[in-house]
Amino acid sequence: MNKLIVAMAVICTLTAQTAAAAPEPWSALPPAEREALAPLHPQWNSLPEKQQHNLRILAQHYPKLKMDEKRRFQNRLVTWAQLTPAQRQAAREKYRAFSQIPAEKREQIKQMVKQNQAVKIQQPVSGVAPAAVQP
Repeated sequence: MNKLIVAMAVICTLTAQTAAAAPEPWSALPPAEREALAPLHPQWNSLPEKQQHNLRILAQHYPKLKMDEKRRFQNRLVTWAQLTPAQRQAAREKYRAFSQIPAEKREQIKQMVKQNQAVKIQQPVSGVAPAAVQP
């Protein structure tokens, strides 16, 4: 019985290693997935298999999204694609930390972030308040 368990564990490990060692080339993706993941096209072939796999799962939901949801999805991918690996890691860590916060606290934090963003939008680009207009 123990030999059977060990053999199954070895087979599972070998299968997982084989799958992890074979990233999917961009040209092999179905057209619907290429459409959804288009912002990542330039770097797709260099992404690790696990990341490709996770992105492909997300891309499978893309055809079901409404047009505004598709735009949001694409915009977020563009933003993600422009991040450096260090920035991506920082974003992942922030997400993990944020997900550990109780739901009611998360809502408070979301509202604070929205307020801060609204204030930033209203501020002049130069950071200097506009001069008062003399009558």
